[in-house]
Amino acid sequence: METTSSQKTTTEVLADFTSYVFSHPAALTTYRELMTAISAQASPRVIIFTGPTGVGKSTLAKAACNRLLQYYQPQMETEPDFVPVVTISAVPPNGNAFSWKDFYIRLLTDQHEPLVDRKLLMPRQTSLLPEHGLGERALEHSVADALRRAVEEYCRRRRTRYLIIDEAHHMLLVNSQQRLECQFECLKSLTIQTGVSILLTGTYRLLDILEQSGQLTRRSQVVNFPRYDMRRNSDLLSFRKVLGFLETELSKYVSTRLDENAEYFYRKSAGCVGILKDWLTLCLEHALKEKIAAIDATFAERFALKNRGLLTIAEEACLGEAKLADVGDDRLADLLKNGVLLARDEPSLPAKRRRPGQRNPKRDPVGMNERDHRAGFRTAA
Repeated sequence: METTSSQKTTTEVLADFTSYVFSHPAALTTYRELMTAISAQASPRVIIFTGPTGVGKSTLAKAACNRLLQYYQPQMETEPDFVPVVTISAVPPNGNAFSWKDFYIRLLTDQHEPLVDRKLLMPRQTSLLPEHGLGERALEHSVADALRRAVEEYCRRRRTRYLIIDEAHHMLLVNSQQRLECQFECLKSLTIQTGVSILLTGTYRLLDILEQSGQLTRRSQVVNFPRYDMRRNSDLLSFRKVLGFLETELSKYVSTRLDENAEYFYRKSAGCVGILKDWLTLCLEHALKEKIAAIDATFAERFALKNRGLLTIAEEACLGEAKLADVGDDRLADLLKNGVLLARDEPSLPAKRRRPGQRNPKRDPVGMNERDHRAGFRTAA
């Protein structure tokens, strides 16, 4: 097995670097904002923790979870049945829509809840209740409802304070707008029935939640984990600090030069620290296996994401940042004063100029009244 100069295997070195966590400016500011939102003593609510892909949301959510567990540790030692924090990752559906039944089963199983597979209506029971006319579809709904009640009861009995759902944007993978609104109502119901605060961690698609349910919007709070934006000089300086941290850590194993090509590493990571670290982890692995003398921009080019993929990441980030932008007071006042029908619309893009001779769009008359019909015949005669 390959070893480094410090007698560590390649696997051990990669594990050390992967577990290396450091406080860079954007993460530190976002972490403080997230903990402030989580620790607020307000009514049960939903906290939407969002940001672009690869920015480090899962890492920060895990740090917040560890902080909560540390805070409740004394009470957990005296009350063995107390489970203050429950964490779960939302799994994307195999079919057309997110499965709440699968979500509830995974949650209860991860918490070692007994008899999860018995929280259903068995076919033999349906034969004892013929007047209900339970079919296959009703049976599935019965299972999901029973599991939901089991989750609610678990949270109440364990006095759970926080439910942290990672990759929560997978919950929005549904096949209709009505179903999408139902997802949000299920979350709202869970907070009301159990008193837990739900932390949803996911991409900017989670912001769709604010456009579907006024009640959930009232109960929710958005915490954004931004990427480093090259349009701001302060962000560029902070990104160079990130490169410095990673360069120091990598240099323990392989000579590394990153800062001299800071703009290149920014462009190829779209300003997202998670993407940058994953990229450098791949560089470290191959540098150790190939016994490369130094990691620099030339070597890293071999393992960088393609520009087409980075373009998609950057576009999603920009669209998400636009969704976070608030509207002006004048638009809100206009809506409150004039109502929906008379309020001014959002400013639209200028219309495209038409080619010479091309008609403007309009509705043509269809058919003729009786007088025109007779006149038409007289003209034809």
